[in-house]
Amino acid sequence: MPETLKRFEEALDHRPAELVKARQNGQKVVGVFCCYTPLEIIHSLGLIPLKLGWGGDDELAEQGIEYITNIQCPYVRQTIGVFKEGKNLYAVNTDVIAISAVCLQEYRMVEVLRYYFGKETLTLSVPKNYYLPEGKEFFEKEVEGFTAELEKIAGRKLDPEQLRSSVALYAEIRKNTAEIYDYLALDYSPITWKQVITVIHAGFYLSSEKHLSLLKELNSELKTIQVSEKVKPINSVRLLISGSIVAPGNTKIIDVLEDVGVTVVADDICTGQRTFAGFTVKEPTLAGLAEAYLDRIPCAAQLYPDQKTDKRLENIFRQIEDHRADGVLYHTLRFCDPYTFRVEENKELLDAKGIPFLQLHTDYGANDIGQLQTRIQAQMEIIKRRKKEAHHARSQKAV
Repeated sequence: MPETLKRFEEALDHRPAELVKARQNGQKVVGVFCCYTPLEIIHSLGLIPLKLGWGGDDELAEQGIEYITNIQCPYVRQTIGVFKEGKNLYAVNTDVIAISAVCLQEYRMVEVLRYYFGKETLTLSVPKNYYLPEGKEFFEKEVEGFTAELEKIAGRKLDPEQLRSSVALYAEIRKNTAEIYDYLALDYSPITWKQVITVIHAGFYLSSEKHLSLLKELNSELKTIQVSEKVKPINSVRLLISGSIVAPGNTKIIDVLEDVGVTVVADDICTGQRTFAGFTVKEPTLAGLAEAYLDRIPCAAQLYPDQKTDKRLENIFRQIEDHRADGVLYHTLRFCDPYTFRVEENKELLDAKGIPFLQLHTDYGANDIGQLQTRIQAQMEIIKRRKKEAHHARSQKAV
């Protein structure tokens, strides 16, 4: 394991105390939900952005049912459960909650946090016609209004130079994260997908400056690791993970995949690759940020009318090629409607290209782990057989 990963753990251990001290000194913490919420604006106003949301704990998800129905996704229910329990130091030290309204269940969750837990909330509306000029114009106005509300909370006006600095900072974070992620495409990778996800999730809580410093440190270390110290060469099954959010704390699917010997080489998860991929700020202004956030690789809740130019699908196929994935594991949480509704679309498109596809529909409970392992192992055998047949066909052709 790269030594720098321990430094991430140490930084996270100290972070709650740093937040308490910052709040005592008058700073306010803004808890952020959804990747369409512009972190740069929050940061540039001297506020502290934290990306919130948790998964993997079935008991906390059950606690959320007191405030929301049991046919909501477990991620939403658990996050409510975290606030109800009142022990999570990041939730406790959040002054304001900001959300971009893309997932309607997540939006409902924030309403619950405002009504039952007295949290001040800000909502950034995201248009469904985001690909049209009217949608882009609407979102630019929404970002301006969102910024005005944040200015009231911060007690100061937005400084264009500070915004420029914050935009540059987050651009560096995305650049360094992308460089680390690219190692996953190698046969001998110095880092695993699980470790990459851990590094990305650490940035949800650490200060942006500290996160960037550690990313640079990790990048430097990865370049020096010798082949003998790297992850074993991939000679079996390489998978891309797609689908529902994999929130901090939810290692269920990751652990099951590791137990059966699958190597994850890519993802298109909103808490993974899509935190940095396909994102470019052309100019460090509110208009430039509105354009960049709206033009990013969309989630399944943002429907696109033309499959041929759908950036979400383009991203999946590009990664399959670049990271040489043998198949796609499509992970959906129960009652996560946007990603569940897209299952057949994804399967048909992948089947047409001869790419194996497996959907796993699950929650945070442990009762279906054996079933998940069996289905993954069966898919692995199919992929291995196809690879063996393809290798044999190439050998015969060479003769």
